[in-house]
Amino acid sequence: MVEIQDQTSRLTGIQLLIVFLGLNLALLISFLDSTSVSTALPDIAGDLKAGSSISWTGTSFLVANTGFQIITARLSDIFGRKAVLIACLFLFGFGDLLCGFATSEAWLYACRSIAGIGGGGINSVTMIILSDIVSIEKRAKYQGLLGISIALGSGIGPLIGGSLAEKASWRWTFWFTVPMTLCTILVIWLLLPLKHVPGGAKDKLKKIDWLGSMLSLAAIVMILVPISGGGTLYKWASPTFLVLLIVGLALAVIFVMVEFKYAKLPVMPLHMFRVPTVSLILLQTFFVGMIFYGGMFFTPIYLQNVLGYSPIMSGVLILPLVLTQVFSTSAMGFITEKTDSLKPWIIIGFGIWLAGQAAQTVFDRTTSVAKIVVILLIQGIGVGGTLQTSAFIKLQAVIRYYVCHTDLPYPPALVLAQASAPPLDRAVVTGTRNFARTSGGALGLAASNAILNNLFSKNLPTSLPIALRTSLLESVSNIPADLDQPTRDAILSAYNDAIHWVFVYFAPVIGICLFLSFFMTDQHLRQRGTSNDTKPSTLNEDQEQGSVDEKHAAEDKESPTSNVTTMPVVSRSPSRS
Repeated sequence: MVEIQDQTSRLTGIQLLIVFLGLNLALLISFLDSTSVSTALPDIAGDLKAGSSISWTGTSFLVANTGFQIITARLSDIFGRKAVLIACLFLFGFGDLLCGFATSEAWLYACRSIAGIGGGGINSVTMIILSDIVSIEKRAKYQGLLGISIALGSGIGPLIGGSLAEKASWRWTFWFTVPMTLCTILVIWLLLPLKHVPGGAKDKLKKIDWLGSMLSLAAIVMILVPISGGGTLYKWASPTFLVLLIVGLALAVIFVMVEFKYAKLPVMPLHMFRVPTVSLILLQTFFVGMIFYGGMFFTPIYLQNVLGYSPIMSGVLILPLVLTQVFSTSAMGFITEKTDSLKPWIIIGFGIWLAGQAAQTVFDRTTSVAKIVVILLIQGIGVGGTLQTSAFIKLQAVIRYYVCHTDLPYPPALVLAQASAPPLDRAVVTGTRNFARTSGGALGLAASNAILNNLFSKNLPTSLPIALRTSLLESVSNIPADLDQPTRDAILSAYNDAIHWVFVYFAPVIGICLFLSFFMTDQHLRQRGTSNDTKPSTLNEDQEQGSVDEKHAAEDKESPTSNVTTMPVVSRSPSRS
């Protein structure tokens, strides 16, 4: 039996405001970093001669980010939220610092992985801390406000990256986040008053699911590497591709078995998938990641390489997508709180997003600025309207299952957030949701890059000299200045046709997300009756510990009045728990 600390600590007033601002700052720099690099990629590719592998600047970040989402979520249970968040911020800043000194593509991708580990932890732990300090009735609103930092970072990141790449050096697209990260560490260290998790380092290390963590990381790398390199680094049917993919899938199966049967404190508890709404949301979140990260990555590339805009101008043209996300994300938090309903707004959001993404498939070499702005505005409304509500509906569904053992509406006056089981898995629920989104993003970037590179290579004029063809596949910006206009047009048309199919590939994936939304069970935020969750929690240090099943049985009879300090996890198959 493994015990973990309940770190629920409801905050109010000025204390909540200060902590909330610190969490926003952490998320802001994480998303600034993940998007600012996109507009500097052509310069990076040319300087480091990275060629068609340059997308691994983003993919390596997302692979590491993905692999450590669920791991850092569980580590925050074991070592404490504050300690893990500060460690992630340090790794993030250290990785970016090293990226700025990169002299080879291998160096750059390795250091982006370090930054990705920290970025993944930041994204997970900040959301977990929010669920610790804010009551469930207010959580949608505050998640919406956190979404402003995500949208703002995603939006102004390309503008900052483009400006630095054009006016200074692409290296500053990595360095500018380092002082911001140090300031954030100082704010979190001084102002975040979360609970200390008792126990020695040796005991805490024993609680880590080492086998599950290593298997999940290995599976992610083995699956994403061949998909990203397929058709460029090696052929799709080559032994290298097949061996890596088969081994990756086999490791994924073994990981599931380990988590299901043997892990005492699994990094991904499989019992959360019993709730149909949770399974649907996780699947949907995976697809959302494919489009969200792919759109932020390939739209600036299209604006620079196809339309010929400067890095700064491409960053400016991304702003409509971002600014509307800022407003629609925050507005959606308040709307769901007022209407006490989530599902209708998810459906509406995905419908708008699908319309905007379908419209983006008309982008070509003659698309006007006005058309680009309008289409990105529509996308921004849809993106902002879905990201936070879909996350919250999953968390609500998990809590409902734990407290009520059902996927039906909440019973009256049931105190949700103070039940023993929800705090137990709150961190891994959040980590799994982020894992689904970023794993989708990593796979989406890899697949999109494969589509772009393969079609561009296929569409290039056969009359081009081999040396020029090789140079263009390294970076389309390597078109010689003295090249005749017809050949230049043929090259740009080949690139436009390739990236067109990347945008086409995005649209049906959003259609799948919209389709899945209709099968979700709506979740309601308000509790009919008295809820102690709206008050700062009081812990009974001497409360007797029982098994999770015994607590559930007791909670079905009456509402608990206080949180427990530690909660045991019984090691057994989820099907029997």
